[in-house]
This record gives sequence, structure tokens and C-alpha cells, in this order.
Amino acid sequence: MTENSLFTKLQKFGLNQYEAKAYVALLSTGTANAYSISKASGIPRSRIYDVLESITNRGIVMVEETSDNIKNYTALPSNVFLERIREEWSSTYNDVEKELKLLETKDKKEDIYVSTVKGEKNILTFCRNLVREAKDKVVISIWEHMYKELLPDLQLCIERGCSVSGMTFEVDNPLSSLDKHRRSKIHHTIEKKPWFILSIDSKKLLYGHSSELNGNAFYTDDPTHIYLLEDYIFHDIFINRLIKKDDDNQTIKMVSEILNEMKVDFDM
Repeated sequence: MTENSLFTKLQKFGLNQYEAKAYVALLSTGTANAYSISKASGIPRSRIYDVLESITNRGIVMVEETSDNIKNYTALPSNVFLERIREEWSSTYNDVEKELKLLETKDKKEDIYVSTVKGEKNILTFCRNLVREAKDKVVISIWEHMYKELLPDLQLCIERGCSVSGMTFEVDNPLSSLDKHRRSKIHHTIEKKPWFILSIDSKKLLYGHSSELNGNAFYTDDPTHIYLLEDYIFHDIFINRLIKKDDDNQTIKMVSEILNEMKVDFDM
């Protein structure tokens, strides 16, 4: 890890750049006076006293004054500093979580709505949170990239007693409870982009283009949306299993005819 990267990460804990540099310099050099810290950290001497006073007041640095009025500073040990940051963050997180949930309850919308989730990280985080919330079942339709990203959470979901069912695309060895879709170019026809559907306990639904496309997904708790997309997945599973068991290709011919009537190109 480079020093610049470390300083940037420490700033996420609430330190400014100079405070982060002073703390790191003190950890590296041990007890030192302001002049030595300024030299080791690159903080201008005109600013070092203000910086040291700030992090001393925050308890990140300890100060001791000698008989000749020279102040020597010592950094809080890293394990103590990190544990303190963890406790502060956890407390803040819990407070914010409670307040936000209260706001959601107070401002609960009566009308059915669909909200947009944008970007790969946000979509994956949303999916993971939904899977972790599941109490009874997860119904999913998913392609390889997102499947690999969500697999650990799906496994934990099964371990705590939830059912996980649905369809996978281009996944070599999916979980035993998930079906593997036959190869068909029909599934590349929507802008030639893979998609996903994730339904949790038939109460919450997220669907859209697969996360790696860095596009949009759509969240709703609308029962109609959830019913229709779960039903789509169940029909997909049914047709897929039916075709796999068909010995004389009659089912394939029938499906092909129906799709031709709908002007959809069908190819095994």
C-alpha cells in the first residue's frame, strides 16, 4: 500500500490530509516534537502546531510537556486507534440506520412505484442485501458474471434454510437447486445484453441488465411485477426441462412454431 493510498483511506475515517500525515509520521518515528513531525510528514511548520492540537484534542495523539516547555507527541497505538474508529463507526451506523428506517416508515408511499438502481457496485450491493434479507425463498434468473458474484450469499441463504430456485445462463455447475438453461440465441436478442431477475420472499424484486454492464436495474415491491416475473422464471424452467426430456423433438418443434408465430428467432 502506498503512503498516498493510506492517507486517502485514513481521511475516510474523518481525518483531514495533514492530520493523517501527522499520525502516520508519529507511528513511524515514535515520540517526537513538532519540528521533527513537520520534517517527517512534510507538513509546513506554519501548520504543524494547529494539526497536532487538533489530533491531540481528538485523542488520536498524546502529548507530554518537558520541564523546558517542549511538547513531545506520541501516536495512539494503531490497534487502539482502529478499535476506537470501529466503535465510533458502528455507533454512527446504528444510529443512522434507525433514523432512516423510521423515516421510511413515516413516509411509506401508498402508491406502487418502481425505483432505479444505477451502476455495477450499487446493483451488486442491492442484490446482496436482498439475498441476506430473505427469510423463505429466493427466485432468480441470472447469467454467469452475476452468479459468481452472488454465489457466496446464495450459499449462505441455503444454509440458513431458505430455498433458492430459478434459472442460470452459461453457468457450468450451478447450485443443485438451480436449473441450467439450454443454449439458445434467443437469449441474446434484447440489445444483445444479459439480464437478471431477483425476487425475495415474493415481496421484493430487483431486475434489469446484468451488473457488469454498469447500467440500470429496477426495484419494486409491487405484487403484480413480482408475480409476472416469478411466473416468467417458472415457465422458463418448465419449458427448459420439457425440452431436455423430449426424445423425438416434438416439443422443440412446437416451441419453435409458437415463437415463429411471434416473429422470434429460435435456435437451439
